[in-house]
Amino acid sequence: MSEARERMQQELMDLGAWLTEHPEARKNLKPVRSRVVLDPGVYYNSGTGMIERVHTPQHIALGTRMFRVNSDPAAPIEKIRRRVLGRK
Repeated sequence: MSEARERMQQELMDLGAWLTEHPEARKNLKPVRSRVVLDPGVYYNSGTGMIERVHTPQHIALGTRMFRVNSDPAAPIEKIRRRVLGRK
């Protein structure tokens, strides 16, 4: 199980790095503008360049640029990849 989890984390890190290099792809994602508490889901943090799974509501710092990728924190990596790359 740990190998699958590590592979999934690596794939999320690779997707985050790809988004950092291709900022035009963010148009496929919904920006989080006025929230200081994130609902559970999958988010791209443009400050760190990482895609993160949020399982419980979390406070974020004002000014943090977050983009919602998916509302399901347990979404499979393929669904996240399709959303980031703009394919349905």
